[in-house]
Amino acid sequence: MMKFVAVFLACIVAAQAATYSCPSYDYWCSHNFHVLPPTSYYCYTVSFKQCWCTSQYYADCLLEFPQPLLGGTKKCEEEMVDVETCITRYNTKLSEARDAIEEELNAKKTPFEVKIDGVHTTYLDAFKLYLKNCYDENSTEYTDKVAAYTLELQGIKDRAVLAFEKAVTAAIARIKVFHDQILARFRSCLTNRTCRITSYDAQINARSIDIVNRYRTQLEAIVTKKVSFVRCTFSQLYAGKTLDAEHETTMVAYNAELSGQVDTDVNAFQGLVDTAVEAIKESYRCNYKCYFQTGCYGFSRRSYTRSCISFPSPPKTSYKLVGVGQFKADWNGCAYNCLRTCTVEEKTCTFNDQTHIDEIGTKVTGYKSDLADKVVEWQGQVTAWEATATESLTATVQCMIPKTYCGVAPTEAEIEAYQASAQTQATNWIAAKKTELLAQITALETRITGQIDSWKIRAEAYITKVKAQFDCCVTNKNAKILSYTTSLEEKRVAQRAALVTRLNDLATQHKCQFDQFYLCAFGEAPVDTLIQDLQTLYHGCVDIKVDDVLAKFDAFWTEWQPQLEEHYTCGFKCTTKVTTPCLNLSYKWNFCAPSLSSCRFYC
Repeated sequence: MMKFVAVFLACIVAAQAATYSCPSYDYWCSHNFHVLPPTSYYCYTVSFKQCWCTSQYYADCLLEFPQPLLGGTKKCEEEMVDVETCITRYNTKLSEARDAIEEELNAKKTPFEVKIDGVHTTYLDAFKLYLKNCYDENSTEYTDKVAAYTLELQGIKDRAVLAFEKAVTAAIARIKVFHDQILARFRSCLTNRTCRITSYDAQINARSIDIVNRYRTQLEAIVTKKVSFVRCTFSQLYAGKTLDAEHETTMVAYNAELSGQVDTDVNAFQGLVDTAVEAIKESYRCNYKCYFQTGCYGFSRRSYTRSCISFPSPPKTSYKLVGVGQFKADWNGCAYNCLRTCTVEEKTCTFNDQTHIDEIGTKVTGYKSDLADKVVEWQGQVTAWEATATESLTATVQCMIPKTYCGVAPTEAEIEAYQASAQTQATNWIAAKKTELLAQITALETRITGQIDSWKIRAEAYITKVKAQFDCCVTNKNAKILSYTTSLEEKRVAQRAALVTRLNDLATQHKCQFDQFYLCAFGEAPVDTLIQDLQTLYHGCVDIKVDDVLAKFDAFWTEWQPQLEEHYTCGFKCTTKVTTPCLNLSYKWNFCAPSLSSCRFYC
């Protein structure tokens, strides 16, 4: 395939040979027939691909370690024994990759030489053609110059080819440096990975030992607590008494039995922990990989999280300790402070409503008397205005004369008739205005009188309402006192019944708790006679405690019930604070005298 490409490029170069430019004859002559092709024909830049210096380019031969395995008990390949053997294998693959790259670069050498040969042929033909003009083609000078020019062109070509080869060698050396770097990093990764896995295994082993030890410690603590509880309970039950001679031997045997069970549980849990430790180590080792993509090691945390195996939880150990305390059931009444006391007179409530009604009648008489005085005063103002208006309008009428017609002056009779008509109109106007003012005074007097009468009705109704409320209060007070006395007695009976029920429930509950402790500590049928009697005696003590509490309850109510009844009676009072109502009247009438200018005369 590579040979076919080289031949194809050579054909292209030959086809383009005719396009190479050559200087003219004058240019050759000016340079004494020593003209060489431009240096650009001999320059060639080796195409260096940046991907050659990336790990992705060699992904087909450089694989991460360790590789996952499908099926089987192992999740990934085994750890390598010799790191250098693995590095040598990868170095061989990289060397083969460099050889392929070098072959790819050298494939462009042949087209480059063909191109130079085409340029040289063009220049050599031109040299021979132009040199024939100066020398004979068969002469020695001609032959020597052609041979020298040919040799010089060959030297230039050799140097260009050598530069091409050096560029290829430099590119391969650059790639080799990169390969050495990634191999060195990979070797360092493998070494660090081994150290880290060893450290992790040591930590896991230490943690597994700690978990098992803590499990054993907890079980031993439970055994110690159970034995201590049993000893403490027996000490409380036998307080003031002598324990049985075989009691200590029984406790030792009980302790030995519990210790044997601890060893059995710890051995079973140790097997589960060992299985989990192996799985955790394998998962950590397979997820801790060395990559060529980055040239360093990495830990696949997401994959490790999905496949992470946790340590097994220690089996739950439950044990039953039934304790029993003292029977502390009791009842304490709440003592009352500052209870009120009062005399018989203080318990009687009265209210005299007739006094307020009489006072309201007196105030109504005074309000109407004041109104009558104000009405007389307002009528006097109207009368005074009437006299003033009559005098003013009379003076105005006496100065009035009828209009003249066609320059004829009115006669005295016409003037008197005209003034008499005007005087009549003025008198009628004053009378009409006086009637209006007096009507206003009458309307105001009627309205205020109505207010006084209405106020009297409301005030008397208010006093009657207060009297009714007071009577209702007294009736309510007596009913409530009777109801309170009855409810107090019912409360006493109900509380005592509830107390009896509660004490019996507590006593029954406590006896059951004592029986559970008795069963847990001694079994269903204890042999010891002292222990058998202990249950009966303790039940009798509980019953005596219940009777004492009920006697305490009865003594409390006998002392405080009469005092509470008197306190309630003295605190429930019916009182009234009534002030006889007053009426705020405004005897005000704004006298607005009619304007005399509004009086019009029509003649």
